[in-house]
Amino acid sequence: MAKKAAVTAEAAPKYKQPWLGFLTFGTVLMVAYIVYQWFLHPIWGLATRMFEMNFFIAVNTLGEELGMLLAINNPMLMELYPLGYLVDWIPFFIFCIVWVFTIAYLGLWVPITPLKRQPWAGLGVLATSAILAFITWYIFGIVLGFKGYEMILLGTCGFLIFPLWLTLFNYWPLATPTRMGWNPAIKIAFYASISWAITLILYWVITSLIWLNPLATAWTQYIMGIPLLNLLPFEPYDFYVSLILSIIVGAVIMSIINPWLGIKQPKRGLLLFALAIIIGFVMWFIVVAILGPTSQTILITGPPPWLFTFPTVSHASVAAYVAFPLVTLLAGQIAFQMWPWNRWGTKGNIGLVITSFVVGTIVYYLFMVNPGFAIPLMQGNLITALSGLETTYLALWAQWYLLGIPAALWQSMVFFAYFEGLAEFVGHALMFAWLLTVVLFGLLTYETFHHWPWR
Repeated sequence: MAKKAAVTAEAAPKYKQPWLGFLTFGTVLMVAYIVYQWFLHPIWGLATRMFEMNFFIAVNTLGEELGMLLAINNPMLMELYPLGYLVDWIPFFIFCIVWVFTIAYLGLWVPITPLKRQPWAGLGVLATSAILAFITWYIFGIVLGFKGYEMILLGTCGFLIFPLWLTLFNYWPLATPTRMGWNPAIKIAFYASISWAITLILYWVITSLIWLNPLATAWTQYIMGIPLLNLLPFEPYDFYVSLILSIIVGAVIMSIINPWLGIKQPKRGLLLFALAIIIGFVMWFIVVAILGPTSQTILITGPPPWLFTFPTVSHASVAAYVAFPLVTLLAGQIAFQMWPWNRWGTKGNIGLVITSFVVGTIVYYLFMVNPGFAIPLMQGNLITALSGLETTYLALWAQWYLLGIPAALWQSMVFFAYFEGLAEFVGHALMFAWLLTVVLFGLLTYETFHHWPWR
């Protein structure tokens, strides 16, 4: 009897909800931010560097325009940076999400049978997913020559397709006792082959729509014959990426509400996916109407320099918003294990969805709108100081103040406005990319650790 009590006590979780959820999600955020600082930071990250050389020296030796191009890895200059900063590493982490779903959730059935021998089992899944993601990134980006934003679209299509076999189809067509017992490598190969085929077809259809429709390409990137490729190269792709992300949110919502358990697969999965598409479209139209209208400002280096602003629709802003409720939905579903809403059945599931959207919207507002915590958290505000940008416009301001040169005052004001906008742009872009890729990958991977060491 004493031995049985000891085994029961050992099997009991260390922490109950919601403390397990806070510890789990806190661990994911901490590790994800360490990865960001060490690997992806725009100034000193190993994988990316925001500027190639000191801006002040580059501008004074090479001229304003060429110096600015070389001092800042501008994500809009795809001719110089075909994989593109910030987008060069985004597809890698999206591919990580695709592969961790394939390996852990579809091949090893982690939600059904948690892996043993932690943390080694979780580390094995993490390492394998990262290696396969890099191989995928290398094949598409280096061998096949995909640009960064093309791989983002491809990875986002995969992010939609790969999880469907678990979230909406409940492992169909392998959800039988015999097929469930297959070797994990066979199950991984089965789901990966089907999912990559569907993903590539979806990518081909979307790419065809982009380039067959002149209103989605020429009129987005050109105005009266003036090329705007450097300004808006992603907009046709952002249009579809934001829409796919909205459908992904719709699929997560349907997996949480989880209705119609009596309907057999694949009818149930197809019905749930159809509703996910409808929910995604409705949410996308609403968010586009609220957050889409914006303006684009460019710096004409002169002489004299001046700012040109024109109205546009930013679907990147739509995608940035969608990332926040997507993270809160998955955090409630995975880290907090539906607590406390799992007490009340379907009504509780709907309550979790509503709560996740409320929390996600509040966090979005605080970080991306007012007071804009994304800029200091992602440290996009360091670019102006550490690259020499501040030195440039302060030197111009000093020329006006000390020497009375009117043109220097105008130049300093224009540069100041542009550089402050640059810090905001980079901070917001980094916040969106970090949440959508590193944090979500960490959240999904941490499930393979079975909440180790907190459980």
